[in-house]
Amino acid sequence: MPKNVRLALVGVWVQAVLNVVAGFLLLAVVSDAVDHGQDEGTGLLRFVAVLSLLIAGVLLLCGVFARTRSNGIRVTVIVIEALSLLSSVVGLLEGGGVGVVPGIVLPLVVLRGAASAEARNWFDK
Repeated sequence: MPKNVRLALVGVWVQAVLNVVAGFLLLAVVSDAVDHGQDEGTGLLRFVAVLSLLIAGVLLLCGVFARTRSNGIRVTVIVIEALSLLSSVVGLLEGGGVGVVPGIVLPLVVLRGAASAEARNWFDK
């Protein structure tokens, strides 16, 4: 496995773990709001939490099955990371500040590794 593919997979694992944590934290916030009778507007937050957990699951599966060298794994990672990067850039433009920078850097690192010629050759078997 090329070095940049290993680095991209480390990024995939890190992002998957962070998505799991974020998803459960958001679900806790929703649960707390509902417990206090403030359930108005929690639907979108619940959707984002579930979406975060689903993306984490897909990234975990990509990390587990990366050794199969299936090109579908690489493409899935590229699509998820591109969407993550787009989301972070939108957050930055909406005034997210410095806290959004890791959400931009991590997808860029993973995209660089997954979209490289070495990764394409390695995943094509």
